Amino acid sequence: MRPECAAVALLRMADWAPWQAQAAALLDPPEIARVRRRRLAADRDMLTFAYAAHRLLLGRMLSCDPLDVPLRRDPRGCPRVGAGGICTSLSHADGVIALAVTRAGPVGVDVESPDRAAELPEIADRVCHAGEKALLRGLDEPARALALLGMWVRKEAVLKAAGVGLAVEMDTFAAPSGALVSSSTLGPHPIQVRMLEAGAACMAALAGPRDLAIDCRWLRPRVDASGGWK
Repeated sequence: MRPECAAVALLRMADWAPWQAQAAALLDPPEIARVRRRRLAADRDMLTFAYAAHRLLLGRMLSCDPLDVPLRRDPRGCPRVGAGGICTSLSHADGVIALAVTRAGPVGVDVESPDRAAELPEIADRVCHAGEKALLRGLDEPARALALLGMWVRKEAVLKAAGVGLAVEMDTFAAPSGALVSSSTLGPHPIQVRMLEAGAACMAALAGPRDLAIDCRWLRPRVDASGGWK
């Protein structure tokens, strides 16, 4: 991976389901504890695969065993890698996992199912900046709901790249695709946010340093001779 590039991996959990036991074996104790706190079995399975895939990708980048990746969470819950100058981000929703890795600087990725678009109009006032509200008023459904979902994933990606989590409200900044987002609440450096070409299965966005090249791919497990996955 070139230093100025971000590698983005998209995975469908259904493709990886036969390797549930192998995925669980890659998690460290804090990750296992976070998985166990999820009430629903489907949520526990999703988080298990998300954490395992994250470790596999980072292990490949660092040329180490996935369990040896120095991965931790900061006080806001953002993943941090303690080696290799790597910045990373993780998102998952409705059976799809998105992972982003780069050495260029802080990065944020977010993914959502298009099905969620129908839920968002009820909270539009909490998502949209003033100019974005005017843009939405000019659209008919379902275009309006999909545009709102695009705003949501872009802003989630920006908040992750800034490392501020829920400390900054979405309606305090605008985040058109391709734009440089700059705000004192988001830190000293502008953050560029772009939609990812993810197909019809999901809507996803990546935020990071200006002019960051993006290598975005759907990944499926590679089975070795013993039937394991890697």
